[in-house]
This record gives sequence, C-alpha cells and structure tokens, in this order.
Amino acid sequence: MIKIRKEAVFKLEGCEVMPGENSLNFCEPVPDSVIPGKVSIQPKFIELLSYLARKHPNVVTRDELIDNIWEGNAYVGAKALTNAIWHLRKHLNPLLNGEQAIETVRKTGYRLLIEPIFDASDLVDDPQVLQVEQAKVERLSKQLRLGTYAMLLLLLFVAGSAGLHLYQDSQQLRQTEMVQLTRAAGAELYPAVSPDGRWLVYGKSSNLYLKDLASPTQTPKRLTSKRTRELRAIWSPDGKSLIYPSQDRETRECHMNRLMLETNEVSHLSECYSYTSALDISMDGHSLIYIWKEEEREDLDAGLYQLDLDAAEPTPVRVSCERDCGYRDRDVAFSPDGKWIAIARRYGTISEDIFIRDILTGEEIRLTQGLEDIRGLSWGPDSRKLVFSTENSGFRDGFVVNIESKDLLPLSVSGFSYPKFIPHRDELVYSNYIKDFSLAYLALDQDIPSTIFPISQSEYSYRNPDYSSKAKRIAYVSNETGFNEIWTSDHNGLNRVQLTDLKRRVAFPTWSHDGSKIAFLAPDDKNEGNKIHIVDLSSGGISILPSRSSDHRRPSWAWGDEWVLSSTNDGLTAFSLHNHSPKHLSTIDVRLGKMTDANTLVFTRYDEYGLWSMDISNPLQVEPLIAIEDFNESYNWVVTDKGVYFREVNSGYQLINFWSFNTDLTTPILKLPASSLSSFGAMSYIPGERRLLMTLSEYSKRDVIKLKHKLLH
Repeated sequence: MIKIRKEAVFKLEGCEVMPGENSLNFCEPVPDSVIPGKVSIQPKFIELLSYLARKHPNVVTRDELIDNIWEGNAYVGAKALTNAIWHLRKHLNPLLNGEQAIETVRKTGYRLLIEPIFDASDLVDDPQVLQVEQAKVERLSKQLRLGTYAMLLLLLFVAGSAGLHLYQDSQQLRQTEMVQLTRAAGAELYPAVSPDGRWLVYGKSSNLYLKDLASPTQTPKRLTSKRTRELRAIWSPDGKSLIYPSQDRETRECHMNRLMLETNEVSHLSECYSYTSALDISMDGHSLIYIWKEEEREDLDAGLYQLDLDAAEPTPVRVSCERDCGYRDRDVAFSPDGKWIAIARRYGTISEDIFIRDILTGEEIRLTQGLEDIRGLSWGPDSRKLVFSTENSGFRDGFVVNIESKDLLPLSVSGFSYPKFIPHRDELVYSNYIKDFSLAYLALDQDIPSTIFPISQSEYSYRNPDYSSKAKRIAYVSNETGFNEIWTSDHNGLNRVQLTDLKRRVAFPTWSHDGSKIAFLAPDDKNEGNKIHIVDLSSGGISILPSRSSDHRRPSWAWGDEWVLSSTNDGLTAFSLHNHSPKHLSTIDVRLGKMTDANTLVFTRYDEYGLWSMDISNPLQVEPLIAIEDFNESYNWVVTDKGVYFREVNSGYQLINFWSFNTDLTTPILKLPASSLSSFGAMSYIPGERRLLMTLSEYSKRDVIKLKHKLLH
C-alpha cells in the first residue's frame, strides 16, 4: 500500500497546494475566472484539503474529519468544518468552471472530486501493509468463488437499504424549509407570530410593526409612535393584545405596555428600564416575567421580576438574585407546560450560559457551559428542548439543547438570531443577523475627510484595533483560525503575526506604553467569567494577573506599565504584574480608561455619559472633560496630544468628532451611515500617519425568516 506524507505538496488541475506555506498557487494555464498567483488561506483549510486529497477518491465522514482536523471537538468542529468546506469551494470551484470541487455526500461526509497529483518523493511504500491487503484480496476472491449466491443476496440487501436511506433523506429534506417573511431595507428584530399564525410583529428603527402573513405583499403597519422607542413585543395567548416595553424619547420614562389590537387602546402595566427589556408571558396568560432594574433601589442589580396580570393593582415581585450575584440575567422564557423558566445569564463580559428554573421549587439547572453572546431563546412546543442563538468567535448559529440530556445540536443556519417558536407548531421565526467587522482608518491630513478606508479585506472579522507608537504595530482581534485570537500587523495591515493560540474568545487588546506587552481579556478556566491576560512580545509567554473577581472590564495600563487598570464589580482596580495585591482605586465603574500622564486617567463610565478625568493619586478628584450632553459614546474614542476624537450617535447617522483641548470646542469631521462603527468597537490613533483607526461594522440586510427544520420536530 502507498502512503502519502501529511505535508506533501500536490496539484489540483491548475492549482498547486503547498501545506508548508498554507497557500494555494494558481499556475497558468487556468480558467479565465481564476487570477494566477499565490493565495494564503487558513491553516485548518489547508489541513482539511490535504486530508481529503490523501483519501481521494474515497468519501471521508464528518466525524473522521472533526477527529483528525479539530481533535474531536464536535462543538467547534461541526461549524468550522462547514465553514472550511465553503471557503475551499470558493477557491477551487472556478477550476471546474463553477462545478463543485468538493462533493457533499448526504448523511456521510465529503469527497474531493479533483484528482490530486503528488510528487513521487512524497509516496512511501509500506510492504507490510501491502502484504496484508494482498492477503485480504486472495481471501475475498476465495469467498466470492464459494459464495456467489450469498453475495448476490447481499447486494440486493444493500440496494434495498440504499433505497430506504435515500427515501429517508428525501423526507428530511422536505422537513427543512426557509421562507423569507420580510424584505424591506433595515433590520427587523425580535420577531413573534400570533397564536393563530396570521400576524407577525417585530421591532425596527425603534418602533413596532405588524405584518399580515396572509397578505405578504401588503405594507407592514407601524404600531407605535415616533415619540417612543420599542423593539420587542410578545403576544397574549389569546392573540388579542401585545405586551412590550416602551420608552419616551424625551422624558426617558419606560413603561411595560399592553396594546389591545382591536381598539388600539394602550395601558401601562408596570415600569421598565429599557425598550429592549426581555420579557415573556405564561401560556395561561396570568403571569408576566421580565428583566427590570428598580431606579429607587440602587443597591439592587437588574434581575427577573414577575407580575400577576390578574391582580387589580399588579406589583412586580423579584424572583432572582438581588445583589453580588456574579452574573446578569439577559433573556427569559416560560416553558409551554408552565413548569420552567429559561434564563440566559451572562458571566463577565464575554461568557454567557442558559439555566432553567423550576417555577414551583426555585431549583435551577445549568444547561450549557461557556457560550458567547446569546441572542434569543425559545421553548419547543413539548417543553423538552430550547432553541437559542449564540456566537462563537464571530460565527453566529442556532442550537437546540435537550433539557434532560443537555445535548447540544447545531441547526447550521448562519446568522440565526432571536428565535421564537410559532405557538403550537414545530416551526419558528428568527432574525437573519449576519455581521462582519473590519479594521478601517480615516486619513486626518486630508483637507476634506470624505470616507474611511478598510485595512483588512477578507471573509474574516477583525476588530478592536490598538496602535503602539513604540512597537509601530497594530494589535487587534481576528477569527481567521476559527477562534478569536490576538494578532498584530504594521500600520497598513501587512506583516501580520498571530500572538495567541488559546482557542478561547480573547478580546480587547491594549498595548503597554513601552510597546513590549499587550493586555487582553479571555475566559477563565470555568468559562464563567474572564481574567486579565498579558502577552510578553519578547518571549511570547502569556500570564494571568491574580484577581478574586470573575469579571473585568476592558483593561488599560498605568503610566509605568507596572500595573493594569480595570473595573470589577467593586469599581476601578489596579492589578500588579509583579504579584502585589490588587489596589482598589475608586467605586466608579469605568467602561474604558486611558492614562494620559503619570496621574491622569481619562475614562467613560457605566452610570452616565460624558468623558471624565480622574487623578489616580487622589481618586476622589473626578471632573467632567466633555459634558454629558456633548458625549454619548462608550468605547469609540481616543485621546491625542491635541484633543479627543470620538463617535457621536444620532438618529439615522453617526459622526466622527474632534474636541480640542485648547478651545473646548467640538468639531464634526465626518458623517457616516448608522451602524457604520460598532458600538463595542475601539478607536486608536497613529501619530506619524495622522490616521484614526476604528472597527468598521459591516451588516447585511437583516430580515425575518420562517424555519422548518428536522431538529425542531
């Protein structure tokens, strides 16, 4: 038998595959649609292609590929494999004039359809294996001669099984269907279908809309006023009313409202604290559960409250942890059988998980471990499974979790977000929410700044840039390995280097002032919070700063680079690089801070807008730098020697502004479409190039989709 070296170079039509360089070299002659030259691709993609080539012309199962390429990690590998196959086809299909270069064999796996050509030096004879195979052939020939009739029967059996298999596949294919329900411009979020299946309600542009699914060409009706903000609504079980949080744009007052659809009468049920507050209603219509923060109780965190809708004067009753909880409740859903409440709960800034609570006993069961950014969860009609959306290093998909076995099964639906089962049916609606991020810059030395220019252009996401004038490099987060990792590049996005290989959701890199280290956040060992990590560029080593807290905000460096500053639940804290005990500096919860000299910290805070200044040698000395009414940004800002560049969010557009130290005046620099810059992005400044770096958010049009899927039955 002939073996092939794992790192062997081989050819596919006009393409030379070079595993050692992680590249595809398209050599002439090639089809007109292919540009000759070398293309670098992700190492895992090359490893997968090489594996398929060594197995050619055989079919390779998905399980075998996940075991060998992703070390058996089915949670990551299932989605990563699908993504890798898509990218390989994108590069190789043009060699076959658009035909599939890699075949999907239903219920089995994949097969490479282009015959690979290997160099003779990469082929290795294995006489022992050859002898074994020859013995197998001789034994098989003898069996064929003695058992012709038995073989015929076997072939008939296989043919019958194959026919049954194909029939079952066709049945499953008929069970999976996606129907686009909305097609207008903009983003339709939090979709919910009425109990009779006729009406669709959703949020868009901070208002609620109602669409008649029986008349798909009819224009949706706006239900709420432009004087208020709304995005999420739920149906009453009888379908006669909608319940939703609503916030007055001027007074900022928020109420949980009930809208009677027949009369358009609106009544207040209780207070709320956000027009996107999560909520759900029990199947009997008697009880409302939602997330609320009592303004008069500053000692209480936001949590779950239950409201008796049958009471003459409903009073919210808290049903979750009150203080020092170590987590935040972010979404909630009643089970149809009335036994459970499902809760999406965030630990720290980058870890989130799902719990279910027994309504009678209050006992909680954890269903997941170490997820990221859950957006929507919904119970199946049988109350035995939950469907939810989660993001894994920039890739968003849907999953089904069984509440008894806790098994997770992927839906493999890209962009799956905010799912909601259609009442009494095994199908759901969801918002198609696909987002990509790229690094971009604004050239400030132009007489009239006109646009921002991308630095990174690829199918991967790049975000949160931070530039070091000492190292002369940009640190940022990229998901091109299948995980969010820290990378660096020069100011043009070239000469890239991967610094971490943690296979975790790293975030928010920030350079030390001397350019020798980078601080960032990554999940802790239990995936229940995050820790401050430090990568030393001289050694490549990564260390974790000691901390009793499970949650840390974005890190920044003290002036001498001996301490890293970050807020915890106790407020602003300094963490030592040399094993000294952490120093508590202030009770203020700082979102993002930057030291501008040995004593001055410029920062934004959680409790109110504005840009602030603190003397860390006297932390009680806090002063506004830019007034609250002039500064509504949290993360997209940067301090330079002449002033502050920052993003301003307005209705329908964004501005990049400059505030001057000398004049105390704010000057608009560039107007951008709404959502151009990510709300959770970052800004940095390259002095020598006079460039402003930022995270550009690239959204496709977001529509509501109705989904039928075999896993929903």
